[in-house]
Amino acid sequence: MKNILLSGGAASAVAASLLLAAPASAAPVGTQVGETIENTVDVTFKIGTIDQDPIDAVDEVAVDRKVNLTLSRSDNVETSVSPGEAGVAVTYVLTNESNDSLDFALDADEVATGTTSEIDGAESDNIDSEGGFTYYIDDGDGIFNAADGSPITHIDALPSGDSVTLHVVTDFDIGYDTDDRAIITLTATAREDNGASTLGDTFTPATSNSANALTVDTVYADTDDNGQTAGDGMAFDTDDYLILAAGLTASKSSRVVSGAFTGDNTGTYLPGATIEYCILVTNATGSASASDVEISDTLPSEVTYVSGFGVVVGGADCDTLGSGSGTESSGVVTGTIGTLAGGESQSVIFRALIK
Repeated sequence: MKNILLSGGAASAVAASLLLAAPASAAPVGTQVGETIENTVDVTFKIGTIDQDPIDAVDEVAVDRKVNLTLSRSDNVETSVSPGEAGVAVTYVLTNESNDSLDFALDADEVATGTTSEIDGAESDNIDSEGGFTYYIDDGDGIFNAADGSPITHIDALPSGDSVTLHVVTDFDIGYDTDDRAIITLTATAREDNGASTLGDTFTPATSNSANALTVDTVYADTDDNGQTAGDGMAFDTDDYLILAAGLTASKSSRVVSGAFTGDNTGTYLPGATIEYCILVTNATGSASASDVEISDTLPSEVTYVSGFGVVVGGADCDTLGSGSGTESSGVVTGTIGTLAGGESQSVIFRALIK
């Protein structure tokens, strides 16, 4: 988070377009820019015992522009994202603690690989997003959704004392693993409110106070924060995307459950023996839940499917029959596991006869 102090410049018009983005307008911060402070002194006197006409003196100064903005992520929790997921948002809050309405330029960037997380200091950035960021103004619920409308390019005319919640949205490729981390930095740069919907100009800071007290000066006076250069008119903070993938593994086993000869249940794979096949799918502990897990097994030509047993789905292991069922068609056995949470296993069990 970075605090910035500016002063000076002409007062800017407050555009109404951003008011939808902020909560109920906060009270303006301090005396507003461009207001004139007038101080009058009266002097009365006598000559001898006779009162003379009083005299007075007036001092006028114009209030300079003070900008004190803060930018911070909305929470200290990583945003979970699945490999291949699009439209994933991290959320920031920008507050204009200035005595003037301002525009703000926005710039989100990937951090360098190896950068340590500010959320989890034991971890660091090791991947990038697919590339490209878009910005949205939150509609008031703090959650990125369709109600947030169309993307924006900058913050326009944020009134003095008001805050705005921003969503920074990007996509991720397939192929990342659980606990992979992408860290981004959002930077907000104070700009003039030009009274239009376009982004205002950069400030030209004064090198000294103007000789004319009615001239409104602009001076950058922000301090070093988060390692950013002091006096640059910017604020930034980081946020993390954390990959949560499904760690699926599958194993297949078989055993003889009845033999070709009376009493033969010794595991002899002879013609006429019935084999029970088990396909066990496991999702690693700590992984994201996997949904619509489909199993397809083409039987070898040396065996014939045993229709009387069927295809049993959902057991926790190969010794447990589940309550679900699959199908067989033309020698292809299929079964579907609805949801497989991290740390869970489910089986697909069926039988075949050795020809």
